[in-house]
Amino acid sequence: MIKFIIISRHKPGWTRERFFYEWAFIHVSLMLHTAPSMRRFKRYVQHYANPDIPNECRILPGPAMGWESYAEHWTEKLETTTPGPEYIEQMQPHSFSDSAMEIAYLQGETVHQRADFPSGGVKVIHWLAKPTASSDADLVREWRERHAPMVTRLLAHRGLRKYEINLPCAINVAEFRGNRAGTLFERASIEPPFGVEELWFDTLDDALRLGRDSVLRSALTESFRGFVDLEKSYSMIAHERVVFDFVTPGEISPQSAVLDPNSLEARVFKTGRPYHEPRFEGPAVGEETSK
Repeated sequence: MIKFIIISRHKPGWTRERFFYEWAFIHVSLMLHTAPSMRRFKRYVQHYANPDIPNECRILPGPAMGWESYAEHWTEKLETTTPGPEYIEQMQPHSFSDSAMEIAYLQGETVHQRADFPSGGVKVIHWLAKPTASSDADLVREWRERHAPMVTRLLAHRGLRKYEINLPCAINVAEFRGNRAGTLFERASIEPPFGVEELWFDTLDDALRLGRDSVLRSALTESFRGFVDLEKSYSMIAHERVVFDFVTPGEISPQSAVLDPNSLEARVFKTGRPYHEPRFEGPAVGEETSK
């Protein structure tokens, strides 16, 4: 599966609470009622992050941009187009985030997972920047063969429920921007990371131990130093919410009602256009008499 990632924050003049409300309820409602989105996305996950948690509680520093949201849209193949004209009509006008955002396409691989693992809960996300003049193959080998086993060994008995690493997919940036012309995505940063780490923990205290425990912090920081640019990398400490999931065994969501042609949601979707007043091509009332 491919993960289409969008990282952002609240827009100027708003609060984090307002941003999260719009994202949690209005955006999700629009998505569930937009059939092309529900056909394309096989899993949708929201992460509500707190950039105010101090760096003393982190291995990697907090995001300089104050990122508050990390969204995963899972698809079966790499697609940079919008899901369809209905998406543009129904979802695109809902502007609730800042125009500043980072976008990436990733593929993940699970390194460690408890047998009883359920999705959701406290999570640490590490956005890893590549050091200059280094071979991707060598860096990935260092990550997989040395760093990842060490993370599992150090944290498996310290509240780590799951550990996943993600590598970026190459995309045509010009094509992406062309497909998203006129949207907030048109101005997004599309410089892919070297990779992304995802770590699920039992509790927030377990997650904060990464920075608070001097032994853990020293060991993991030194390990990171071997394959990432520490100054350009950052961490997000978040709460994960799985909105829907049509791919994970044991966590399969009910099918969206908008895809059932006999449901109320599908009928509202079908009859909801046009949702504007009749458009008259001639002069408006009063225009003729004023000339």
